[in-house]
Amino acid sequence: MERHIISVFFLLIPLILLLPQKNFKISNALIIQLVHPNSLNSHFSIKNLTRQQRINHLIRDSINRAHSRSSTRTSYSNNNFSCLELTTIQREIRVKENSIVLLKVGVGTFKNPISYKTYYLHMDTGSDLIWLQCQDCLKPRKKCFGKPPIFFPNIHSSSYNPIPCNTHELCYKDICVDGFCAYGVRYGDASKATGTLATEKFTFDTVLREDDITNVFDLVFGCNNFYDGLSTNQGDIGVLGLGWGSRSLMNQITPTGIHNSFAYCFSHYDSSDLGSLGYLTLGSDGYSQDDFSFTALLHYGNDPHYYLNLEGISVGQRKLTIDKKVFVRQAKGKGGTIIDSGTSYTYLNPQAYKKLRRVLKRYIKSLGRYWPFKPDRDKFELDLCYTGLKGTLNEFPSITFHFSGGNLILKSENVFIKTNDPPDGFCLAMLPDDNGLTVLGAYQQSNFRFIYDRSRYLLLFKPEDCNEGA
Repeated sequence: MERHIISVFFLLIPLILLLPQKNFKISNALIIQLVHPNSLNSHFSIKNLTRQQRINHLIRDSINRAHSRSSTRTSYSNNNFSCLELTTIQREIRVKENSIVLLKVGVGTFKNPISYKTYYLHMDTGSDLIWLQCQDCLKPRKKCFGKPPIFFPNIHSSSYNPIPCNTHELCYKDICVDGFCAYGVRYGDASKATGTLATEKFTFDTVLREDDITNVFDLVFGCNNFYDGLSTNQGDIGVLGLGWGSRSLMNQITPTGIHNSFAYCFSHYDSSDLGSLGYLTLGSDGYSQDDFSFTALLHYGNDPHYYLNLEGISVGQRKLTIDKKVFVRQAKGKGGTIIDSGTSYTYLNPQAYKKLRRVLKRYIKSLGRYWPFKPDRDKFELDLCYTGLKGTLNEFPSITFHFSGGNLILKSENVFIKTNDPPDGFCLAMLPDDNGLTVLGAYQQSNFRFIYDRSRYLLLFKPEDCNEGA
């Protein structure tokens, strides 16, 4: 179901400031390294998990994210959330501790020798808010998540400035706590989160450049101080929203001269050493459209998602008989097709999923050397699974997503995922969405370069070995 967002106007005047210890340049492209959440470089790493347990964490995260989309319109009174009143639900902001992509960000201004604190945030193309858990959650009548909680010490940062009520275009109108702009969310499972909107310095160190360049921006972000609901894993800290919307990172940095586009290339989960997962490029417009397939980026009102016009799906050379309407966003905001870096695996409208599953099942059966198995749902939550795999997945057909304007051809390594238990098993790395939404997830996006040209409303894509660099 559509995530309902409180409307604001688009107006941002961020500042770029100079860090004394590094060279500073205004660049039209910032290249930032991405890491896997289970990388040893990440605070999110959960030790001693098997590969299959890590995969299942990602599957459950996809399921949780899908459930968050089904939250219904709601309201709650001034008696809740420190007298914060909301009349419409905002999108989910709970940390996605098992999402597939993290990036390192410096936040705040502190005394030497370290001028800022470093955190890993979830890169999320499906949201438009930057937020972190702040030290304010330790105050009376506030609540932190995580055991023990990890938080940004906002009270010690000299550049932290909470925004007074109704004084900034990015405030939610008349939504205030203790005289400051606030935000809040209530989920379908009744969990709750609130915080204060503030400005703060965010530091991005570029990579793969001859010069040592640091880019610093004054950004509006959510300083989360209350969370009540589902428990989260140790290491949770926040989200960096790249979606449509006035509070997103892209909308806040484009007035500084950075082109209104971003690009990324994720290395494949199975080929990654769980260290570098690829790179995020903010602002680059140096590409030739002739080198890419492309389709339109669709934007609906206050919805932060990047919608796509999906027209059909093929298995090998066979196009499935699926009505185009299955993939179209309905008048009341239900359904449609989105691309989302924060969803680990692809979700399909149930009608499309059933037909894809049926054709793949028939094809695999015809090979005569694979046997279906039903995984233990407590261990593995995928649906169409087989044993008998010897070597690679190369003999299985590709799956093509036919978008208006261009085709995204997924090789078998993007369609299926190997299991460890049984060791010769493999499963279809896709799931049905009960609410009728189709979501192109991060696993299926691996080893493709995607460029979101927001100024031209285009999504460009081409196959690429994402282990090769930016």
